[in-house]
Amino acid sequence: MSRLFPQHKVRPDQAGFIRRGLAFSIDAVIIGLLSLLVYLAIFEIRAAASRERGIISQASQALKEGSGFSIRMREDKREERALKESFLKILKESISGAEYERAGRMSAEEIYHAFEKELVAAGYKHRFIFVDEVFNVIKEYFISLLYFVLFFRFGGRTPGKRLFRLKVVDLEGKPRLGWYQSFERAHGYVCSGLFASLGFWQVLWNREGLAMHDKIAGTTVVKPPQKKRPRKPKKTDEKPPGRQPDS
Repeated sequence: MSRLFPQHKVRPDQAGFIRRGLAFSIDAVIIGLLSLLVYLAIFEIRAAASRERGIISQASQALKEGSGFSIRMREDKREERALKESFLKILKESISGAEYERAGRMSAEEIYHAFEKELVAAGYKHRFIFVDEVFNVIKEYFISLLYFVLFFRFGGRTPGKRLFRLKVVDLEGKPRLGWYQSFERAHGYVCSGLFASLGFWQVLWNREGLAMHDKIAGTTVVKPPQKKRPRKPKKTDEKPPGRQPDS
């Protein structure tokens, strides 16, 4: 058990795996939202130039029609599987066995277009809104890098780490991370995410409690002590000592 959860760490105030994971999850959500906003802006400009309907207008139209809609990548297998299962569940009682088997070999979008009348009759309307590979390029190579590099360089705290009172520090004790070191750590997340994110899980069994991106950049994550606010002196009714009035 001691090998799995090492007690010897680089610093005694080093943060634990769960706290670090929660902070990173908050940052991932923020990055996703920022990337979506940037992508929407680019997509709407591109759609306006080509006189096509943008994502916002497609979503607005779906809401006006009272239908559901999904904004997703075509390669998103998890969402594709969930949507396909919901379609097949609706169609199971309304189409023949042969048609049901044929639908099972289709994608979610193909099922909807092939059996739209049956789905609409069952009270289900849906609009597919797809985002292209540009979204991943914006998210992975622009927003993520800028987000982590800037926050690591200026203060060592992303919003997620600030929320959980964590800070990225240099292993050699430098007062703050340099530009290249911040880039190394940000890019190191890519390496840590490979092979079922083993680089992140490495914190659990590494002798010094370091993740792969920590080793790449020469950093670690600590939980700094909270600054105690000075207490205000209590007000008392006692008068300061002074000259007594003559009687």
